[in-house]
Amino acid sequence: MGTALSRRQMIAMAAGAAVAPWVGAATPARAQGITPLQVAMSFHNLDATCAWVAQDRGYFRRFGLDVTIVSIQGGAKTMAAMAGNDVPLAFSAGSDVITAGSRGVPVTLIAGIINKFPYDFVVAKGINSPAQLKGSKGAISGFGGSSHFAAVYGLQKLGLNPQDVTLLQVGDETSRLASLQSGQIQFTVLTAGLDLEAFDMGYKPMLKLYTSDQPYQHTGLALNTNWAKTHASTVDAFMKGLVMGSVYVKAPLDAAAAQALIHKHLPIKDDNLRKGLALYRENLYQIYPLVTVPGMEFIMRQKKIEQPVTQFYDNSYVQALQNAHFAETAKKSL
Repeated sequence: MGTALSRRQMIAMAAGAAVAPWVGAATPARAQGITPLQVAMSFHNLDATCAWVAQDRGYFRRFGLDVTIVSIQGGAKTMAAMAGNDVPLAFSAGSDVITAGSRGVPVTLIAGIINKFPYDFVVAKGINSPAQLKGSKGAISGFGGSSHFAAVYGLQKLGLNPQDVTLLQVGDETSRLASLQSGQIQFTVLTAGLDLEAFDMGYKPMLKLYTSDQPYQHTGLALNTNWAKTHASTVDAFMKGLVMGSVYVKAPLDAAAAQALIHKHLPIKDDNLRKGLALYRENLYQIYPLVTVPGMEFIMRQKKIEQPVTQFYDNSYVQALQNAHFAETAKKSL
């Protein structure tokens, strides 16, 4: 515990110096009522829809923010960027926030974007039963991440011991699908929408993990808590824009226009994108993106982390908007 506190103190000292570039860079724009804000994103799939909508439809700007979403490959690199004060906010996996927070990085999850496994457990052609997976190889993004938890959970749901297979760290979903095509692996997990690309190639799902009732904090919005101490109004403005994005996603004024907007960020087949968006809209998105505590606790049990779960999340930002019925008002001005 002493080590963690010491590390927090060191990071806090570093944060004090590193916050200056953010504030300095924002000064000219603030005079005009707009504050520049860089936000990281560690994934590139339909989980990000509410953020893309809020950015492209001007919802962040409506609350005084000029948001730039910066792509960073992988949760570990994203958390490193937050620890190094390169970005104050990041869309990342709950598991990455918990890992970083348990090691003393001043991060917490303030929104739960996707609160269950959004994956299909996809298998190679010719595999028709769980027994055929024994001795096989599967692809994940990285150990300790969401795809890893999903793959292990899927194997257990199929009655298999995860030790009966070999998991390879391959990378993002495009890379995992390529590994399936090449025959390097026999199974992987793919999010809704991108899974349909695999189905077009003749692969099939052995499990639809998003139909499970297991809470799981898949993705969310991470906040550098040291930075937040002096930027509470910026955090609040960002959350307002994000919730407006969620309102639009759940009930788009023009479904075709919404799909076209997302297609710019995720250029997959139109029909697959339409089906993927429908599944996310009906089964995964929520208007008020509250962090799921049982989903966080599930991750902590898997990681054998015994610190209080309250150390890793803060629902107060979203709850404040919910208590003020913000979404109902926002819907009138989409």
